[in-house]
Amino acid sequence: MSVFPPPLAPGDLIGVAAPAGYLQEPERYVEGCAIIRDMGFEIYEPGKQWPGYGYLADSDENRVRELHRLWDTPDIKAVFALRGGYGCLRLLQHLDIDLFKKNRKLFVGFSDITVLHSHLYERTGSISLHGPGLATLASSDQKSRERLYHCLRGHWHRTLKEDIEIVRGAAPATGPLLGGNLSSLVTMLGTPWFPDLSGSILLLEDVNEVFYRIDRLLTQLQLSGTLDRVHGIILGQFCDNQTDPTEQLRINEFVWHRTLELTRSSPVAVWGNFPVGHCRRNLALPLGAICTMDSQDGCLHFSDRKYDD
Repeated sequence: MSVFPPPLAPGDLIGVAAPAGYLQEPERYVEGCAIIRDMGFEIYEPGKQWPGYGYLADSDENRVRELHRLWDTPDIKAVFALRGGYGCLRLLQHLDIDLFKKNRKLFVGFSDITVLHSHLYERTGSISLHGPGLATLASSDQKSRERLYHCLRGHWHRTLKEDIEIVRGAAPATGPLLGGNLSSLVTMLGTPWFPDLSGSILLLEDVNEVFYRIDRLLTQLQLSGTLDRVHGIILGQFCDNQTDPTEQLRINEFVWHRTLELTRSSPVAVWGNFPVGHCRRNLALPLGAICTMDSQDGCLHFSDRKYDD
């Protein structure tokens, strides 16, 4: 059963966790906190200490301890990931799932945070927000911030109509919205924690991956049987704002065409150029919520009903 954690009210306290990479620019944390406060919320700051542990924010033990502490603090109503990077997969076997079930809170982030989103939804049914992490808020555009604010306040079910590419049209497709970062998702294959994506609307995005690696990642998903079981595929951005526009188009078209090739046996709807990923426009999406891809009007509709299939 999918459960959307309680929405936030003005003045509510938001915690910040660093379950993945180390932040080299501390000013991005300060800027992100300022934006959260401008939205009308407060930041829980008990003296943050992310000393760095190689490419990680801290040791596995300390990162798990931080997540448990934030979920076990009643006054904290939501948790933002500081950033993505690498390291979330190392935490899964150590998480106290009963604690996350007992204290449902909105969890926000993207990139490597996909691993935690997938794990928590699979084990607890909690809907979470695939959206800007705290350190990327300052570089996110106004529409992304507004969408995030509305989702935090509980208005995540608003229909999205964006300037997308209908790579393959099909009848309206409905299912829970799952997925996120392509490379992070594929790292879970073969582990006990790979999510059941059957019947889902699969969201995929990535950045800084050359063509052959994107090809390999998509092919691995297809060979695992995953792409044969989804009801639809939404392809976000596969580059960032520093990428030349011509190169952006070249990368996106490669991803679109390869996805079409890999889904020939089950021609589901495929959308491209959805404004999700490592760009300034990174619209918050409720992972685990029931949505419908309507290729006729190019709208993504959300429902708060349960989904049985």
